[in-house]
Amino acid sequence: MDHRISFWVMVMVLGVLGLPGVSVSAAEAEEGFDSLFNGTDLTGWDGDPRLWSVVDGVIRGQTTPEKVANGNTFCVWRGGKLKNFVLKIKFRIENGNSGVQYRSSEGDKWRIKGYQAEVENAQGKVGFLYHEGGRGWLVNVGDIMVIDAAGNKNVVGKIGDQKACIAAGYYKEKDWNEYTITCRGNHVVHVLNGFETIELIDDDQKDRLMEGLLALQIHAGPPMTVDFKDIYVKHLPDHYGDAIMLFNGKDLDGWTFSNDAQKDVWSVKDGILVDKGRPTGYIRTTRDFTNYVLRLQFRHAAPGNGGVLLRMVGEDKVWPRSIEAQGQANAAGDIWNIDEFPMKVAEDRTNGRHTRKMHPSNEKIGEWNRYEITLDGGKLELKVNGLVQNTATDCWETPGKICLQSEGSSMEFRNIVLIPIRALDR
Repeated sequence: MDHRISFWVMVMVLGVLGLPGVSVSAAEAEEGFDSLFNGTDLTGWDGDPRLWSVVDGVIRGQTTPEKVANGNTFCVWRGGKLKNFVLKIKFRIENGNSGVQYRSSEGDKWRIKGYQAEVENAQGKVGFLYHEGGRGWLVNVGDIMVIDAAGNKNVVGKIGDQKACIAAGYYKEKDWNEYTITCRGNHVVHVLNGFETIELIDDDQKDRLMEGLLALQIHAGPPMTVDFKDIYVKHLPDHYGDAIMLFNGKDLDGWTFSNDAQKDVWSVKDGILVDKGRPTGYIRTTRDFTNYVLRLQFRHAAPGNGGVLLRMVGEDKVWPRSIEAQGQANAAGDIWNIDEFPMKVAEDRTNGRHTRKMHPSNEKIGEWNRYEITLDGGKLELKVNGLVQNTATDCWETPGKICLQSEGSSMEFRNIVLIPIRALDR
């Protein structure tokens, strides 16, 4: 058994048994994360000492009738600035309003402005993105937004249904919740307890935020208490370019068909790219892309087949030379090598051209699933619903098309976003 699988089995078993003295956070178990809070005192943090303290191993922000916040005030992490990163942080709020500030700046001492992930006991509101001291309310829970160069806020799609998130328990009131906040270039994603709540592409070069401070908020107003713990950050490279929408949600601008028969297969309805499934073929981008993070959501109307072709080169045919990120129901995360595309995969999971995923399927058939595909030089990584399911190395680094397959059954796609990786900076 793979030692990584053995580790995770041990963690899950201990968690199920509830054994005392065993506490392993997801961030601690992931490679590359640094802890920002020692669980003992406020070393590395700086806030109004009347209002911020460490109680029972957590950072506590608290106001009372006797200890009032004179305006919004913050506890600032003084360990540096965050640019491109993944931040994991747990919070619990009893009452009042708070937030997690990132890519922020400081005016007067402990007065912060910048991006804020909302912390509040308000279903459908907690998880949204606010620009403290700037553009105000930005992205509602469930929305994907593009802020254009003129500063106009454009909701371009849905990454989730707000009512469905509430019904599924995306937030636990007055209990511990975990944010995962990811920033890559002008692209921002909030995930709350495993639910994606917002996605932003910020093209407003005048007011967007690309680097800055991390801080925790106490909001002015009635007495309140908020706690934070398990604060971890993974710093990402500086090589991300400006994200773009590959599918505009309106038509097939920027895409073309592998053959004329595909013109009757693909359509756009309510912001969704719909594939009938027959006849076999694909649509592909008109542009070439080499290194990138590709994010998209897919949904099967019924169990069937499909996929995403990467770095496709050569003539249009079934199937062209490329790497296939499998889209077949319950097989997302598998890799297929098409037409001897140069690459190296795990030998113990490979049979011929097919490399099985690392873990059992974590798809939700009939619901929207998230594919996040990274091609960086020779490295390939496939994430399905946030879980790394496959990797490859020594992939041929060549410009190529991105294709969506029609392979026998109806399938839907939406929110297709590409974050370029600048090859010269890798």
